[in-house]
Amino acid sequence: SSHFGPSFCIEIAALVALPAQRAAMRSSYLLPSRLAKPSSSSLKPSHESDEECARRLQQEFDAEVAAKEARERFNCPLCLETVALSKGVELDCLHRLCRDCLSGYLEVKIREKRVMPQELCCPMPGCGCEVTTPQIEGAVQGTPLWDRFLATRLELWRPGDERERLCECPWPACEGMRFLAPADLVEVSCPRCATRFCPRCRERHPGITCEVHLARRRGEADTADKEFEELVRQQCWQRCPGCQAVCERPHGCNYMTCYSEKCRGKTSFCYLCGDALSSLEHFTHFPYGLFENACQKTDRRNEENLPQATWGTRDWWTSVARDLTSWATR
Repeated sequence: SSHFGPSFCIEIAALVALPAQRAAMRSSYLLPSRLAKPSSSSLKPSHESDEECARRLQQEFDAEVAAKEARERFNCPLCLETVALSKGVELDCLHRLCRDCLSGYLEVKIREKRVMPQELCCPMPGCGCEVTTPQIEGAVQGTPLWDRFLATRLELWRPGDERERLCECPWPACEGMRFLAPADLVEVSCPRCATRFCPRCRERHPGITCEVHLARRRGEADTADKEFEELVRQQCWQRCPGCQAVCERPHGCNYMTCYSEKCRGKTSFCYLCGDALSSLEHFTHFPYGLFENACQKTDRRNEENLPQATWGTRDWWTSVARDLTSWATR
């Protein structure tokens, strides 16, 4: 050993220990603690046949699939049907609706032009959360309803700045050309056809106010107005107390709701007396029922020209039956 240095002895000791380390590493791979233990449910009992084991495993698999499907489904609060999550839409208020119910709800709102943010909101009672534009687009994009929604939003848009006024050209060739102008102008000019008009009444009356001009127009058209009012009386039509628009009741009850651009479904009134009604007076204002031509203020059951209130015309009931049939067979 006197012929070899200390470093050489250390190398010899390392080479001797290397096989022992490798053997220890190989044995660690085979330790029982490192092997995966099968679950007790997948083990086949000694008394169970292969057929029974297969049936039991299939039942366990079916139960797991059913539990997973239950977690991926929800109950639509409108149609009360159980729907897959992939066929539902969750609003910002966390209320979840099926796509068919949301599309039907949006269709009614858009057709009635009730598309402002405070009108197009969650249908759940007491919620009022806005249905956002991306959610509407996802439900009706590619259909005529989407085009109508955009056109109605544009039609109802008003500037937020009180110093500006939205003007609409009265010239028919302009097809409703709209533009912004300062609110204090008494006369504006259309940028397309150069027609000059009053931004308030959309007529031209230089040197006089809108009220004076309207009084002159009424004097000139006094005969025509009298004839129209006589026609309204003969046909037993009624004016909305909110916007004064003339309306007719072709069918339905005597509780009317006005959907004009001004009222937008916020004004309800009696078709018989013309008084404005609240939602609480929907039934109390008519002591003989909604379909009798008599209310608390007047009794018009003997008027020959006043049509009897009905549940609906034959064509209306036909369309209702067709819609119900389509819904039941889809």
